Amino acid sequence: MAESTRTLLQPVPEVNARLLELYVLLPTRCHIPIVRRAHPFAKMRVAIMGGRVRSTILVVDDDPGIREALHLVLDDEYEVIDAVDGVDALAALASRKIDLMLLDLVMVHGDGFEVLEHQSKELDRPPIIVLSGLNNASTAATAMRLGAVDYVTKPFDEEALRELVRNALTSPSGSPAQTGRPGMQRPAVVLIGLDLGVYASLTVLLGQQCRVVRAATVSDALTLSDGPSTTLVIDVRSLGQATTMLPQLRERFQNARLVAIGAGDDLSVPWMVLPAPARVTHLLGSILGLLAAGRSFGGGYTPRVALMLDHLGTHYADASVRRLARVVGGSPDHLATCFREETRYHLKAYMTGLRIEAAKWLLLEAGEKIETVAARVGLHDASHLSRLFVRYAGTRPGAYRRSVAPAS
Repeated sequence: MAESTRTLLQPVPEVNARLLELYVLLPTRCHIPIVRRAHPFAKMRVAIMGGRVRSTILVVDDDPGIREALHLVLDDEYEVIDAVDGVDALAALASRKIDLMLLDLVMVHGDGFEVLEHQSKELDRPPIIVLSGLNNASTAATAMRLGAVDYVTKPFDEEALRELVRNALTSPSGSPAQTGRPGMQRPAVVLIGLDLGVYASLTVLLGQQCRVVRAATVSDALTLSDGPSTTLVIDVRSLGQATTMLPQLRERFQNARLVAIGAGDDLSVPWMVLPAPARVTHLLGSILGLLAAGRSFGGGYTPRVALMLDHLGTHYADASVRRLARVVGGSPDHLATCFREETRYHLKAYMTGLRIEAAKWLLLEAGEKIETVAARVGLHDASHLSRLFVRYAGTRPGAYRRSVAPAS
C-alpha cells in the first residue's frame, strides 16, 4: 500500500511567497493532481477545504496589473481564474461553473456591456460585480439594469471588495436575475457648488460606499434623478441669487438628507449646517454619519493627516509630497507612512486619483479638450494625462469620454 503523500507547491522566488504556498495532505491511495501555477499569481489553484472545493471567481480585465492585484486580494479564500476580454469570459462561463464574476467594462477586445447583455438572458448565471474605472452615474445605472449586483470604481479598497464578494457569494437570494429585482443601488451624494478638488477627494474616499455626483449649479442639480438614499450637500455661499431655488430643490429631492455649508438661519427647511469653507474631513464625517455606514474612512484621523486631506482638497492640481511636507511639517517619507496607515492609500496614488477624478468630471461635464484638462489638473500635457488615465481608469481619456457619453 502506498504511503500517504504530501505535495508541496514551491513558492516563486521574490513574489509574495505566502500566497503561493499550498500544503495538501493526501490519504493513502488517494492521488489528486496539484496544478502548479502558470504565473506568479496563478490562474488556477487546487484547494481542499473541509472536503469542499472553494468558490470560483472569474476576473475579466485586460490590465494584467489589475488581474494580479485581484489575485493577491482573493487567492487566499477563492479559486481565481482570468479572462482578458469578453470573448474569453463567455468561453470560461460556457466551459465551467463560475460562482462570481468581477467584470471590467472598457477593454481593448470585447466590451463588458456585451458580457452583461449576454448574461442577462441566462437563467442560471453567477452574480456579477462590475469593477471599472468609469465613475459615472448613468454608466453604473446601465450596468445595474443589465444585472450587475454592484458597481465598484477603481482604485478599489481591498477590504471593501472582499466584503462585497463574500456577501454576493453567501446571499441566499443570489443574483438580481434570480430575485426578479434590480441590483441594489448605492446611496448617492450630490455636491452642489462645491470645488472640484473637494468633489475629487470625496469621490476617491467614499467611492466604495456611495456614488458621488457634482452639480456646478442648482439648475444642474434639478436635472438629476432622485433616489431612495440621496444626500444633498450645498455650498450656499456659491449660489448667490440661486438661493431662491432651494425650495425647488427640496421639492425635487423630497427624501434627501440635507447638508448646507456656510448657511445662515434663514433656511426654510431643516438642514445640517457646516461652517465655511468646505473641508474634506468635515464633509466625510457628516456624510458618513448620515449614511450610517458600517465602516468609514472619516473617523480617527490625526490632526496631521486631516490637514493633509483638507489641503489636497483645495490644492490637488499643484500638489506633491515635498510641497505637502512644507505645508504640514515633517519629512516626506514620514508623512507618506502616516497617510498610508490612516487612510490605506499610498500618498502619491491618492494624489493621482484626485487628478484623474477631476479630469473625468472635466471631460464629461465641462466637455473640455484633453490638453486643457491636463493643464487644469496640474499635469504636463495630454500625453501625461493619458498615461496616468490608463493606469488609474483602465482606458484613455478620449475612449472614456466616448464610452460614457452614449449612456448619458
